[in-house]
Amino acid sequence: MGGTGNPAKYDSMSCTELNSALGSTASAISQTAITRGKVANSSVPRWLLGGSRVKTAIANRETARIERLKQQHDAIVAARARRCHRSVG
Repeated sequence: MGGTGNPAKYDSMSCTELNSALGSTASAISQTAITRGKVANSSVPRWLLGGSRVKTAIANRETARIERLKQQHDAIVAARARRCHRSVG
C-alpha cells in the first residue's frame, strides 16, 4: 500500500476492502513506529564517524513514512465513513 491517500482509489473499494486496507495501514504505522523507536534509542559508538547523523536521518525517514501512512489512513477512514453505514439496532 504505497503512496498517499487517494480518495478516488478508496471510493471504488468495497467496505470489506476498506476495512482490510485500514487494518493494513494501522499495522504498518505501528511497525514503522517500533522501528523508529529502536533506531532512536540505539547507541552509536563514538568512534563511528557520522553515526549519529545516520541514526537521525533514518529516524527522520521513518517519521516521514509514518506521516504518509497517517494521510493514507485518514483517506481510508473518510471513504469508509462515506460508503459504509452501519445500522444500529
